[in-house]
Formats: sequence, structure tokens, C-alpha cells
Amino acid sequence: MVNCELNQIFLGEISSVQNYGAFIRIPGCSSQGLIHKSQVSAAHVDNVAEVLQKGERVWCKVISVADDGKIGLSMKYVNQGNGTDLDPNGIELHRDSQKKKAAGKYERKAIHLEAVLNTTCAKCGTPGHLSKDCFMSPDGKKYELIPEIEEGAAVQSQTETSEKEKKHKHKKAKKKQKAKKHKQDVDDIDSDEKEVVKRKKKKHSKDQKKKKKKKHDSSSSDESSSESSSSHDIKAHKRKRSESLEKRTKKCKHSKSKYPDR
Repeated sequence: MVNCELNQIFLGEISSVQNYGAFIRIPGCSSQGLIHKSQVSAAHVDNVAEVLQKGERVWCKVISVADDGKIGLSMKYVNQGNGTDLDPNGIELHRDSQKKKAAGKYERKAIHLEAVLNTTCAKCGTPGHLSKDCFMSPDGKKYELIPEIEEGAAVQSQTETSEKEKKHKHKKAKKKQKAKKHKQDVDDIDSDEKEVVKRKKKKHSKDQKKKKKKKHDSSSSDESSSESSSSHDIKAHKRKRSESLEKRTKKCKHSKSKYPDR
């Protein structure tokens, strides 16, 4: 290969490696070609030295030949195993070139702040707004803009605000803890009072039961005494009756003995 032509593929040796690309010795040609890091692989490569080393032999494809003799090579359009062309029609190369051109055309435009209206205010005499939109006071006082806060002052203000927020949060936490303790104390007092009331109720119920039992016992004893007294009265009545009957029978016998004819 005496002269390099586009789309030609060859097996070249790496002469030197840089961060931006690798220089390749082209067989049969005195000049060397450059493989840019964007043409080393289809994947993104930051440092070519991490992928390629000096003395290695790689398959390359000529993708550009400049007027000054610079030769551009590519590895990602060639199969590194057998050297077959992966982009014979140059479609992928054309797409890559279009992407680069589109990225180069895009530029950020500077923002210029200008007055919206080409008028002057009748109140304050400043250009850019009408008198009805003027914020000048009726007294004619003018107010200057507040200067921008420096970074150090801003950092200090942020630290102060953060410290204040921390203190406020700490106070809130303390208040919550106090409220919880107060609630616990109130609940404990309520539970103690409830227990006392329950105990009093139990004692009262026990006393009532005892009183009822005493009344029942007394009533039963009264009934038994009344029954015993009534039974005693009945027995006495029976005795009296039997005695009266005996007396009558005795009188009758005595009268018969005196008056037999009767």
C-alpha cells in the first residue's frame, strides 16, 4: 500500500499512545495515521492508554485524508478479529459527522437586559416604564436597591438560620416530652383514683351484704322466737284445756256418787 485511500483496511502497528488517541504505522507508507479516542470503540473511551498499548497490531480503516497529509483512522468500523468492514457504505460515519456538526453549531446566546418601552416616566424621569406603572412615592422619595449579600454573609445567615431551626426543634421536642409526662402523670392519678373508688365500692357492697345478712339473721331469730312462743302458748292452752276437762270429769263423777238415782 503505497498511497492511502478512503475506506481501505489494513493491519497496523501502534507506535505511540496518548490520552486523546493513538498513532499507527501504516505499512508501505511513510506517514502515520491517528485513531482518535472517539474512533477506538463504539463505547465511550476517556483514556486511550487504558485500552491500547504501544507495539500492538490492530485493524484500521482510513476514514479521512486531509490536504496537509493527515490521515484519520478508525477501529470501531472494522472487525478486530478478521478485519472485515462493519460499515461498507459509510452510513455510521456519516451519522457521526452530522452529530459533530450539530454539536458545533449549537452556541449559547448571551442575555441582554433592555428596557421594554422606549419611554420615560413623567414621575421619576427614568426610562423604560410609564407614569401609571411607576412605583415612586408621592413625596418624591427614592429608594436604593439592597446590595447583594456576599457569600460569606450568606453562609453565616444560613448557619444562623439552621441553628435557630435546630433550637426551635429542640424546644418543640422538650415541650412534647413535658406534655407526654404530664399526660402520664394525669393517667396515673386517674388510675389511682379509679382504684380507690373501686375499693370503696367493694367495701360498701361488702358492708351492705353484711347488713343484709345481719337483718336476715335477726329476722330469722325473731321468727324462730315468735314460733317458739306461739308453740309454747299452744302447749299451755292445751294443758289448761286438758286440766279443765279433767276437773269437769271429776265433778261429774262426784255428782253421780252423791245422787245415784238421778
